[in-house]
Amino acid sequence: MKNIQVLIISALVMVLSSPALAKKETRKEKQTRLDAACEVAREKKLAPMRARFVKDCVANKELPSQKECETFYADYGGRMGGRAPLFYDLPECVTAFEFEQGVRQPD
Repeated sequence: MKNIQVLIISALVMVLSSPALAKKETRKEKQTRLDAACEVAREKKLAPMRARFVKDCVANKELPSQKECETFYADYGGRMGGRAPLFYDLPECVTAFEFEQGVRQPD
């Protein structure tokens, strides 16, 4: 009896995980997923840099409090003045950009 239950469950898992039953991802959904992956990769690179700047800001008393230092550096790595944002050259971001620039397909 137990073997039959395992067999039935295994069969259900195989059928339900079949690519034929999977919902096809729209172009917009894929772009959103790629953009999110890019931002996660950028944040991994930027977070330690921001933390170091905040630490230096507090240590050098550049601003009155740690909270103000954190606020000041919160957008570090984004578009700053005439400078481009940092780390959009990461592979995840290049992939997202190239997909966005690719041939448009209807959703």
